[in-house]
Amino acid sequence: MSHEVKLATLRMVVRILRSVSLRMQRLPHRQVDKGADGRGFVIHRGHRLPPTSMRGNMCGDAFRTDSFFYMSAVLEATKLAAKLGYAPGARVVDIGCGLGRLATGMLAEFGDAQYLGIDVQPEFVRWSRDNIERFHPSYRFIHMDMANELYNPAGSLDETALHLPIDDGWADIVYLWGVFTNMVPRHVESYVGEIRRILRPRGRCFLTAFVEDDVPDATVNPTSYVPYNCSDPLLVVRYSRDWLFSTFQRNGLEVEDFRYHGSMFPQQSEIYLAKGGTRLDAGRTPIGMH
Repeated sequence: MSHEVKLATLRMVVRILRSVSLRMQRLPHRQVDKGADGRGFVIHRGHRLPPTSMRGNMCGDAFRTDSFFYMSAVLEATKLAAKLGYAPGARVVDIGCGLGRLATGMLAEFGDAQYLGIDVQPEFVRWSRDNIERFHPSYRFIHMDMANELYNPAGSLDETALHLPIDDGWADIVYLWGVFTNMVPRHVESYVGEIRRILRPRGRCFLTAFVEDDVPDATVNPTSYVPYNCSDPLLVVRYSRDWLFSTFQRNGLEVEDFRYHGSMFPQQSEIYLAKGGTRLDAGRTPIGMH
């Protein structure tokens, strides 16, 4: 399959998943596997998925459906190869890994791989260790008790002083889905600095964010911006494109692609970054081929 066909397929799948996620918000909850909570997992297409009760904490009701969770996981993994140059041997760091959604997609697409997932919620990390890392040791998960007003208000570590337990230049790809969407500016600046530090030269990063033109630098829970209630702290943090992109530039990260509202969830845009001013290029050496 050509590079152009892969990208077109990705865009089509994103549109389908976005449509499904919006419809799911308007439907009553479906009957779920009540035994999954006792087992601690659901089997879907040969992969262990978190029980529905755990998935309810992730971006709305759409993730409660096994097929949607799995399809979205595979979609995210295909971005690594189609847009970020993933090849066997690449080292992937998943910041805000949640319940191992990207790892599940990578297992489906690539099999065993060099993956490190980091999250502030210990129960998510425990589930991922017990159900993914236990059977696939090259997929590792670590807990960092970073303070976040929405997800971990009692955290012991200040995100402003973030230092990830990763060597300089270790990562080929850094992935953050729905992380900057719930983070104040000073913490975004700290994370961007760490992304630059841990990426190898020519390494790449994918992230989602609420981004608009002609808005203040940062707005917490903007009124009537998303089609759901924003009563929790930091549920939606919207950034101006000028502020966010200048933050990347100051840290030596170049925006290679920006897909406005390109995510499967409302108003999240997709941003593809490269360290050191590199360009995506069909003739370049794939990441991981050292």
